[in-house]
Order: sequence, then C-alpha cells, then structure tokens
Amino acid sequence: MNHPNSWNVRNHPRILFSETELKQVRDSQISQEFFEQANQFLTETDFKVNYPSIQFQITVTLPLVQLAPLPEAPGYVDFPYWTMYSRAIEERITVLSTAYALTEDRKYGDKVKEYLLALAKFTRWYEFPNRGAEGNLSNAHFTLAAAIGYDSIYSLLNEQERNILQQAILANGLQPFEIDFENQDSHNIIASKRVAMLIGALSIADEQDVGQYLSNAYEYLFAYLEDRLTSPEIEGLLYTSVAIRHILMAADALNRATGDASLIGHDYFQTFLPELFLYMLGNAKKQSFVNFSDSFYTLDISYLMGMLAQRNLHPAASWYFQQAKTNHSHVLLHPKRMPDPIAPGEFFNQQHSKVIPSIGWAAFRNGWDKESHLLAFASSGSAKGHNHYDQNNFVLHVHDEWLMTNPGYQDYVPGPRNTFTTGTVGHNAMLINGGGQTELGRSRIADWYLSPSYDFCTGDATDAYNGAVKQWKRAILHIDQGYFLIVDRVGKINPEDRVSFLFHTTSSVIAAGRQLELNESIDSNHVIIAGGQAGASLYYCYPEQTKKTLEQFPGAEEYGTYIAVEPGGNLQEEFLVTLIVPHADKRLADKPLDYQVDRNYGTISIKVDREDYGVTDYLLFADSQESKQMTSEHTDFQVNGEQAWVCFNHSLQQPKKWVLINGTRLDFDGKGYLRSDKNLTARMERDRQERKYWLELMEETAIVIPCRESDVVLVNNQRYENSKTGILELVLPKGETVVQVIQQD
Repeated sequence: MNHPNSWNVRNHPRILFSETELKQVRDSQISQEFFEQANQFLTETDFKVNYPSIQFQITVTLPLVQLAPLPEAPGYVDFPYWTMYSRAIEERITVLSTAYALTEDRKYGDKVKEYLLALAKFTRWYEFPNRGAEGNLSNAHFTLAAAIGYDSIYSLLNEQERNILQQAILANGLQPFEIDFENQDSHNIIASKRVAMLIGALSIADEQDVGQYLSNAYEYLFAYLEDRLTSPEIEGLLYTSVAIRHILMAADALNRATGDASLIGHDYFQTFLPELFLYMLGNAKKQSFVNFSDSFYTLDISYLMGMLAQRNLHPAASWYFQQAKTNHSHVLLHPKRMPDPIAPGEFFNQQHSKVIPSIGWAAFRNGWDKESHLLAFASSGSAKGHNHYDQNNFVLHVHDEWLMTNPGYQDYVPGPRNTFTTGTVGHNAMLINGGGQTELGRSRIADWYLSPSYDFCTGDATDAYNGAVKQWKRAILHIDQGYFLIVDRVGKINPEDRVSFLFHTTSSVIAAGRQLELNESIDSNHVIIAGGQAGASLYYCYPEQTKKTLEQFPGAEEYGTYIAVEPGGNLQEEFLVTLIVPHADKRLADKPLDYQVDRNYGTISIKVDREDYGVTDYLLFADSQESKQMTSEHTDFQVNGEQAWVCFNHSLQQPKKWVLINGTRLDFDGKGYLRSDKNLTARMERDRQERKYWLELMEETAIVIPCRESDVVLVNNQRYENSKTGILELVLPKGETVVQVIQQD
C-alpha cells in the first residue's frame, strides 16, 4: 500500500480525464446521443426527479437553489429525497463537464459554472441538519459533482471563483466527512462517502491542505478492496455495483492524478469483481442479472465493465461492454481503447459454473449464449441492511427469461409487501410451521465441486432459523450441464412440525396439460413453468406422495405465484428430491422424463433416462452427506463415497463419464473402475480411444484403475510405464493429477 505523502499531483484536468486522453477521444466518433443529452441539460429550465418507491415526483427549477424541506413520505422516517436529487445534479454536471472538455465550447463550461456557484451557496450538502453527514448519500454526490466540475472547467474560472469553489468543496464536502474518519464499515454509503472524500481532495490538493482527507480515504478504500476478497458481506449486485462504480472512479482518478495504480490494479478488480458479474449474468444485451437481496434484474454496469476493460485490459469485460446496450454518456470509454473481446466461456476456459464461498453464492450454467441456462444459489453469512431472510434460495434463468424468481428490492413500507419481499415466504426457500428464517445470514456453502460434466454445492441454512430446525441442508447438483437435482434434508425439532418448500414464478404454472388455478391442489409430480418462450419441468421425485398447492401471498400479488410443497410425513427427518429440467423451448417440457428415485439405508438412489442423448444417468447420494458404502436400487452400481454419478452410454455399452465425490471405490456392472486407499474426488470421461481421469487428492494416495496391456499411460502429460497387468497402480501426491489412458489398437 502506497502513502499519499509520496504523491505528486498533476495539473488540471485530472479527475475524469487528462488532456492526453481528451485528445484521443476527440479523434474518435462520439455518440450523437451523448450530445443530445448534453444539449438537453444545457437548455432545460427545470427537470423532474422521480421517487418510484413512494410514487412521488418533484420538479427542480433552474437556476438551481437549495431544495426546500419536503413532507415526510408515508411509512418512512427521514425519507432520503436528496439522494436522487443530488444524483441528478451530479449527472448534469458530469455530462456538461465532459461536453465542454471534448468540444472546448464555453456554453457547456458556463453552464457547469452556473451549477457550481449555485451549489456553493447551499447552506449544507447533507439532507438532515440533525444528522449531519451521517447516513446519507447526498453529501457524496454533491462533493463528486463539485470536484468533477471544478477540475473540468478550472481554466474558465477566475481567482475569486476558484476560491469560492475550493472553500465549498472543503467546508460543505470534505469537513462533514470527518464524522466517518474512524468508520471502517463496508456499507455502500460509507464507501461512497470515502470515494467522494478522495476525489474531492484530489480536485483541490495543490491549493488546499487536504492531506488528512487523502490519507483517510485512500487507507479505507485499499482496506475495503482487500476485505472484499474474503468478506462474507454482500448486499446484492445493485449495491455492489453502486459502491464499486464509485470506487472505480476514485481508483481511476487517483491513477490519473498521481500515477498511483495500487487501487485500479487491485486483485479485486482483476478477478473477483468481473467473475462475480459475469457468472451472475442472465443476458448481456439486456443487462440482466441475478437479483438476490435488494437488487433488480436489470442493472446498468456498462461503466463498471468498460472501466475494467479499458484500465485493466480485461477481455471478457470488453465482451460485455460491447454486448450490452451501453449508456451513451460513457463517451470516455471506447472499444478502440479496450482489448479484443473474448466471450466468458472461452475466457474462463469453459468453466461455466462458479462457487464464491466467501459470500456464499454459486452459479451453475451451461454457457453464456442466448439459449443457455443459469441456476444461481445463495447460502450466505451476510447480514447487512439490504439482505433478506432468504438463505438456501435459488433463481433460474433460461433463454432470456427468469422462470424461478425472487422479489428483488424490498418494499420498505410495513405491510404484506414488506413481509413478502424481505421474508422467506417471498423466496425459493423453506418454511417451518408456516414461519421463515428469523436471522439474517448465518448460512454458508459447506461443500462444492465443479467440473464440465458434474457440479454440486451444499448450503447449510440451519442457523438462519435460530433453533426452529435441527438442520436444513440443500444440495444443488448440475448434471452434464443439462438438468438439476435439488436434495433437501431437514432435521425437525418435533416429528409433527410442518415443512414447506417454496418454488416461485411470475410465469404460468401447468400440470396435467392445463394451467393451474390459485389455491388448487396439484396431484401430478410433473409441473411445468411456462414462460414466453422458455420453460422448466419440475419433477417432485421423492417422496412420491407430497402435498402441493399453487399459492399467492395476499397483498403481494404482483410478485407472482408459488408452488408450496410439503413432504407430509411425521418424521424426525424430512427429505425432498426435486429434478428441474430447463428448456430453451417450452414446448419440450411437455415430454415427460423417465426417472426413478428411491431412498433406502441412508442412500438416495436416482436413475434418469435421457433418451434423446442415448444415455442413462445413475446417481448415488448419501443422505447424511458422509462417505459410506452405497448400492444403487436400479442397476449394478456400488461405491464407497459421499455421492457418485455414472453416465451410461447405450451405444458404447459402458460408462462414458463418471464422478466420485470423497470416496475410495466405484464399481459398475461388475467391473471395478476405481480403488484408492484414501478418500479422493475423481472424474472420468472417455471417447473411443481414450479415458481421462481428473483426481483431487487431500494427501498422498494410492489408486488403482483399469489399464490394458497395450494402453499408453500419461500422468500430467508425462509418459508412465504400463505394468501390463491389466490394472494401473499409482501413488500420487497431494493435489490435482490428470491421468490419460490411451488405447492403441
């Protein structure tokens, strides 16, 4: 970490752009839409600020004067009117400042000056006099606006005007931020204020004594980025994008103003952040994302991705920026200054799925093209103000449609909409005796495995119920990038406790060939979620007899309906096995899937026929999720392990793929396919000439696999002597090893 005392601040302009960058942008074609917006801001005599959450609108008359107090919004205390108001002013100053810098046309610069001198006359830049700069964003937005405007039109200002604006930035912007000097909270408001502190101080650093603000802001932001790599806290993608957008702006400004790249080049921006947004992406052209916690399906992150592409030369961020319908105001971000785009599938080397254990999020997908699917899962320890009571919750996106849904951003007004949007009842989770989770967070992804053909993770949300259940673990299995299995295990306090699993949608719900009515009981175990063009088949596989009802939450009807599924047994432990098949074409959901599920002696045994692919899947799953001896109810298939999968190819008449999780043995059809002296995780895939094994070892392990006398063996691409005994015995070190057995005849 560098120290501000070593910085030499460069000449104006230095916040949004340098003179060198301006020359590069001037030489490129600038969006006509940008100048249309700039000219609108130049000539408007007033503008509207909308507050959709309270269905309210204000008109701001120009020239600008400080906003008069407004009536308290019903159901709120200290409703933050100034947040959107200050954001609208920041947007206008930013666009007009950029237009002036690009054209050197004084009409834009003079309009910026008018705004800045008006802001300097405000008695304060925070909204609530009794609270000061605590807990509001307007102080940050106004400080950013003033700093950007001052830096951009510095050459147009006379000495008196410069002094007025310097004092306004110092007194109205920076000094009130001192209230947070000792505050290390990662809340988006605190982070945004530190961003404004850094940029505000950089804008006047060679004219005022702002060293304490530079030091405090920089140290906070560096620690913030370090913490993001391991912290469990995440309040959804909306607030991540809001905070990080500003931090990126500060990191970029710091690099431009001083040459210090320690923020912009941080590992968080290099790997963690782009992976988070790209794996949780529904559709780039629509800028559609997972809406866990307080968030929306649609987020404009074009600036964020454009910055990662342009500053850090991230090829997949460049792909996103060019795919998305980007905000035309980002004229300083241009594809010509970015690397050649590489689609995420290629960039991530076909690793389509991702688990982010620190925040308890997972994404299981089969690609990023239009017809691909994504199941996103959350079992998180984050317990911040914008989180919900929604652990072990998931959403499903197929072919541009969200088929299994979350409510997204909460409704803050007390009542049924608030209960639904924040509570467990509004999410694809579990109720116990009609009640949901009572603790935010307190959950985790306990185990996971990712591969091109078999993914899984297990979430443990037991503690979120604060003693109402002994255990709730939910395992998500993604099989051959084609379908999902959800295995729920609930340990109840009392056998008569009632467990209900919820499956939400805003699409039509169909069973037995017709659309279901509200409050209708569902007899069929095959239910179809039918969207506009995509669909999903839900099979409630185990137990065979369940109570299923299509319900809607009174007072929150706009959020759609949900299927409530009760296993129904008065047992100390309840299980539910659900199979979900996503369909890019919903008409394919009408064709039922042939499956069998049994549970005996602590083993869940599953058989799924995939006739269209010429294969049958056999799965074994230890319901205790501990390594044990298991035998299939459906074929000659035995393992010692926690779970296993065999994909039997009918044309080859042998397994084409198999996976063993935390085990020592896998036998199929009377043949031994793997032995080891210690638990390992292994995967095998074959074609007609080669078998390839991927082995993950926790310690040095001896393994045995089949090997014909004529086979060629490679271990980590190095030739290995075949013992020609019909088996291959290896002693392998801790870590990952790849073994190839290549047939020669």
